[in-house]
Amino acid sequence: MKAIALIISLVFATQTVWSADEPGTEMPGYVDFSQLSESYGEPRVMVNLGGSLLKLVGSMKHDDPVTEETLKNLDSVRIHVYDTAGDTTSAEARMDAVSSKLMSQDWEQIVRVREPEDRVNIYVKYSEDRIQGLMIMAVDTEEAVFVNVLGDIDPAHLNDVVAGIDVVDGFNVDLDL
Repeated sequence: MKAIALIISLVFATQTVWSADEPGTEMPGYVDFSQLSESYGEPRVMVNLGGSLLKLVGSMKHDDPVTEETLKNLDSVRIHVYDTAGDTTSAEARMDAVSSKLMSQDWEQIVRVREPEDRVNIYVKYSEDRIQGLMIMAVDTEEAVFVNVLGDIDPAHLNDVVAGIDVVDGFNVDLDL
């Protein structure tokens, strides 16, 4: 998705030091990834955007109106990537625990992949005709990727959101809902 790519580019381009506080912890759909640090150490990639920074990015003029609308309506974007070094036990256990939690909170699983070396789960939280949250979890023998996007997402733009997040190399998701 262009919006996520723009946010990630902004984070790395500005090289600003961010607060250790994660955005959106009080929001329904917030998922705590910190337990994975006990098994894998600190994340190799960690992006935590929310609050004023995300609103600032959303208020900027963008060439793509879909990107502009999507950014204005997001509350939190969190991406954590951990190196698994072949040991996926903890990441798969966390994925299962998060999946159970999300299902109990009426999230809908829209993608489930079980390959010998890859597991992918994608969930969405609907509210009437809008999406309030998106959770992407992908685990393979090299890395565990957890993406938590909270806010107000137009379902017509969901495919753009997911397409912009390269969860597993060579694995493309087309969500023509």
